[in-house]
Amino acid sequence: MNRKITLLLLSMLTLSTASLAAPDSVLERGTPEDLGFSAQRLALVHEMLAQHVADGRVAGLVAGVARHGKVVYLESMGWNQIEQGNSMLENSLFQIRSMSKPITAVAAMQLVEQGKMKLGDPVSKYIPSFAEMQVFLDPVAADFTQTRASEREMTIEDLLLNTAGLSHRFGVLYRQNEVRSRGDTLEELVEKVAAVPLVGDPGEQWVYSISLTVLGRVIELVSGQEFDDYLDEHVYGPLKMTDTAFYVPEEKAERLARAYRVSSADRSLSLLPQMAIPITEDPQLLEGAAGIVSSVPDYLRFLQALLNGGELDGERILQTGTVESMTQNQVPEALMPFGSNPNNPMLDRGWGYGMAVVVDETKSAYGTNNGEFGWSGSLGTFSWADPVSGTSAVIMLQIQPSGAYNIASKFKAMVHQSMID
Repeated sequence: MNRKITLLLLSMLTLSTASLAAPDSVLERGTPEDLGFSAQRLALVHEMLAQHVADGRVAGLVAGVARHGKVVYLESMGWNQIEQGNSMLENSLFQIRSMSKPITAVAAMQLVEQGKMKLGDPVSKYIPSFAEMQVFLDPVAADFTQTRASEREMTIEDLLLNTAGLSHRFGVLYRQNEVRSRGDTLEELVEKVAAVPLVGDPGEQWVYSISLTVLGRVIELVSGQEFDDYLDEHVYGPLKMTDTAFYVPEEKAERLARAYRVSSADRSLSLLPQMAIPITEDPQLLEGAAGIVSSVPDYLRFLQALLNGGELDGERILQTGTVESMTQNQVPEALMPFGSNPNNPMLDRGWGYGMAVVVDETKSAYGTNNGEFGWSGSLGTFSWADPVSGTSAVIMLQIQPSGAYNIASKFKAMVHQSMID
């Protein structure tokens, strides 16, 4: 882009952060200079993101940055769906996939905080099918005839930490055993998961897994509410997350961003086929590990509540000490380093309760501080919150593979470079 376009973007950015009225779901807006950002550098962030859309690498996206509780940048660009010409909006709705996990973890920690369950409780206390679990002798072969008894039971803390011995690796195995089917409820899915042997003893290894979905069922049993109702009453309602749910209702369907696949051959975009249970249908199955839909403004509010120690706009969802435990590494040193890709471990990060936490910034990409927490989703959503600088940021797009063009990494580095104090 030429200098005139850059200057135009800069003027638009200044206006958008300084003068636009924000609905209730958006954090209060502030100006870049008041919040320690360079407006000119933020314009370069905008230019980089807009170029990816203009070049056809992604259909569209929404990105937001907040500092000290105020939005310094919130912009949408491109299309919710190219074929229909639906423009992307600041409050467009995205399948956030694994960014659902921190939300589920907050719900669980509320019940722990209230003394209704304990981190050390065996899962079988609430779901008896998880007692006396079997473990694969050869997880790669996944031979049901070759198993042994587990050395100990999985706990609530194991579910939060991905150390329960559960896995996503047996997606095919779960499907063969009809773990996921259109009519399943959360209760039915969890019972089927309990019938599949573990990949290892609980506490033995960190394995990215379906465990937060199992935790959602525990939340139902402990609270006496269906999982979506619990989240509505105890998380979304207090935080005014008005667009976060397990599906997109008809009246919001035009705001749903469709997901696209990037061709490995020519980098063209093609619509991903709809899931067996469309995200526009109220599902029977409420998956706390990967099933939530949200928006950038809503997720910024969620992160801000955690940065504030569990409170936002006078509504407290967790005590400060609980948030501190969630956002510190809880994985034993013997299990580190670890990662969702065992061939590429996360050398810089540990895992708190439901999210990653930076423990060694010297091994991170540029623009990371120790104590930063957050997570990403498999369709290109990405979030982080940094207690050191008081900054949170969220970028949402819908693309497969999720890391195509490294857009989130570029966004993160450039946001960091935009801070001037």
